[in-house]
Amino acid sequence: MFFITGMSTFTWILLAYVILHVGADHISYMKDLSLHTVVLTHHISPERDFVLRIREVFLILGSLALFIEIAKAATASKFGATETLLSFIVAMIFIVMFFMVSWAQNATFLILGMMSLIDATGGFIIELNAARRDINVNGGGILG
Repeated sequence: MFFITGMSTFTWILLAYVILHVGADHISYMKDLSLHTVVLTHHISPERDFVLRIREVFLILGSLALFIEIAKAATASKFGATETLLSFIVAMIFIVMFFMVSWAQNATFLILGMMSLIDATGGFIIELNAARRDINVNGGGILG
């Protein structure tokens, strides 16, 4: 169960992003998919359309993942330190890939990487404050 709940949600987003780009070479039905592929078109008025592309779907999923990760960090968990470490590893993978992989050098990947870094640092800060609160119960703790 740790593999699903203990992993950073950004791990799954990173895997989906990599599969979108690498999978086109190996999976036949993914050859026509790219970040610019239209997922949804809604006619708002005769002159205007709402167009949702895969890149926007990734950003929406990233926003939801950030919310989920901050909510997970705010709840007590015996895997808290492990989850934070994994979040930092995923954030570092985002950063390294942004600089090293040509198809990852775009605004969508950068924003997802920044969300992942916010998740990692936010989780660390929340855990640090929770630990401080646990040590300082009723104002008579070690930290005064």
